[in-house]
Amino acid sequence: MIHEVIVTTISEKSIVHIAPMGIQIIDNKVTISPFRPSQTLENITNNNLATINFIDDVRVFAGIVTKYKKDWELENIRDKDMVPQLLLANTHYNVIAKEFKDDERRPDIICDISKKVINKPFMGFNRAQSSVIEASVLISRLKMLPIEKILQEIEYLRIGILKTAGPRESEAWAWIEKKIKAFQEENIK
Repeated sequence: MIHEVIVTTISEKSIVHIAPMGIQIIDNKVTISPFRPSQTLENITNNNLATINFIDDVRVFAGIVTKYKKDWELENIRDKDMVPQLLLANTHYNVIAKEFKDDERRPDIICDISKKVINKPFMGFNRAQSSVIEASVLISRLKMLPIEKILQEIEYLRIGILKTAGPRESEAWAWIEKKIKAFQEENIK
């Protein structure tokens, strides 16, 4: 099973990187599989640390992949052996990379969970939130998938937005539609 989360990592220069990513949790271990090259992979390779943010505010997913909102509030921590979590996170896990399974495209980084924190209740996803997450995955693959396939899937996902979206989901969806339009305009030229 893949869990869609936000992974925070930190560079050698103490710059926090925030990335949406699918992870696996098996036997109390987290597997992160970032694409190569990526800032997430570079940061974890350098310091073996990450924080997994489980979050119900889907604007974070859409904001990052569309690049229309990249700055999200982080916990102010002083421990050099931890990576800050998003303040919006419902739950977060601090993890330590223990094993790297190399792959030329997407290496697996197997991590031990050093700390689990429930920050606020998770009330479940509605259809609009699920639509935004799935659309965010599609947006992250604009250069990998045929645009016709993306447009077809976006049209179907729009149903969940129309029927169940609140203000946050509507804002995220607007970013997604804006990003698709910009991509189409760039590729017509």
